[in-house]
Amino acid sequence: MNRLDFEQGREEDKCVDFKSNIIKTNLEDCYIIEENRFGDSRGYFTSVTSKQLEALDFRKWSQKSESMSAKGTIRGLHFQKDPYCQAKVVSCTKGAVLDVVVDMRKDSPTYGKYTAIELTPENGRMLYVPRGYAHGFLALTDDATFNYMVDNEYAPRMEGGVLWNDPAINIPWDEIFEEYGIEEPLLSDKDRDRIPLSESEVNFLRRPKKYLVTGVNGQLGYDIVKELNERGEYDVLAVDKEEMDITDREQVMRIVKAYQPDVIFHCAAWTAVDKAEELKDACQNVNVEGTKNLADASIEVGAKIVYMSTDYVFDGEKEGLYNEEDTPNPKSVYGQTKLDGEEEVRRNPNHFITRISWVFGENGNNFIKTMLKLADKYPELTVVDDQIGSPTYTVDLAKLLVEMAETEKYGTYHVNNEGYCSWAEFARYIMESNDKNTVIKPVTTEEYYDGKDTTFIAYRPRNSKLDKTKLEEEFYRLPSWQDATDRYCKQLTKSKKWWLENLK
Repeated sequence: MNRLDFEQGREEDKCVDFKSNIIKTNLEDCYIIEENRFGDSRGYFTSVTSKQLEALDFRKWSQKSESMSAKGTIRGLHFQKDPYCQAKVVSCTKGAVLDVVVDMRKDSPTYGKYTAIELTPENGRMLYVPRGYAHGFLALTDDATFNYMVDNEYAPRMEGGVLWNDPAINIPWDEIFEEYGIEEPLLSDKDRDRIPLSESEVNFLRRPKKYLVTGVNGQLGYDIVKELNERGEYDVLAVDKEEMDITDREQVMRIVKAYQPDVIFHCAAWTAVDKAEELKDACQNVNVEGTKNLADASIEVGAKIVYMSTDYVFDGEKEGLYNEEDTPNPKSVYGQTKLDGEEEVRRNPNHFITRISWVFGENGNNFIKTMLKLADKYPELTVVDDQIGSPTYTVDLAKLLVEMAETEKYGTYHVNNEGYCSWAEFARYIMESNDKNTVIKPVTTEEYYDGKDTTFIAYRPRNSKLDKTKLEEEFYRLPSWQDATDRYCKQLTKSKKWWLENLK
């Protein structure tokens, strides 16, 4: 079989600079990379730089892998779902392979088409496979050694694939087997039973997706932006009040219509729960009217919206765990406004509502930072022991929310780290895990506020134990709050910002 049936690059496609080493294929954005080899009688030297790969939209080097296969082995056609979709740079360092890729991007002019490129150490070729492609190869020799460089994290739960011999793609496997002397291909059971491209629900796009994040200077907004960047997503409009006041309807509509986001992560909120009792109208304006503005804007542009709600929507009087079907009954201004915000968001059918609690992250104040600061000043601290809930680490939460937003599993979810504790138990663990000698004295909520002016003290739910069964069924449970606390404290001690704050 003539390789030109597959390889569409021609000599006239080659130039003198690095781009001269790039040969177009018949597929959009998929390129053969031919190495410039420099050598003499001793051997040769060749290299490819990160800047050269970035020019092809290889976003961030993440992992290098190697496989060895017997002749006739077909591995593929594989991909990872968003947000873990990967671009690949592949090569063969021993033997020979026929690399096969399929464009799965629904807005691409070459959607559903394939190319096949022979890779060997002798021809020195690599293939750049963009994000949104299914990839596989056929080993043409025994001990064929195949190398991958990928630009996103390997995530087994996000693995996907397309049937290797899908008739609609029409790869001429019989002719290929005959040419290379392969009687029967070797495939794993999983690869043999994959679905045709037409049945895949994966929605890969050629154009970059756009993400709007409100409240970027808060703990969660900050980590959502970091997580998007970690996944190689850089078309992110991250705003705080100075850039977009969510209570200004005209401004919200203007910015959202101009940017046209695919997903809105709504992290901005009034979270000062006691101050909300005093300034009810201000809290209402932010948590309800501001959310209404964003919900309307999301509907206008057809964007998904991810809304952060709270355990405060419940009264905390139930015995056992609260599930998503339990009737809310907030007993604070803050809880009521967040519940009203939920109703605004539900007007957009493409919504995710996540009820979270006891949040801690690097970019902002939280209970852990407060406890560590106080531990250096006082030998004993009084902490309430009759409010039970789940601490939630924004790094873990952001990773899940970014993954959630790539699906169509819309609805309301309870999302926090695994396990439950009281505030006193949480404080005690913080001290023990950070080698602090401060004694934690447990008290009831009533004892804690005894003798204090409680005029503007918000009601705290005593039971904030949220059932994560639905989360586990549709996605996965987060690590334990103890594990999250350990990782957070370890990261905190490395933070220059943390040390500067504590040296003041």
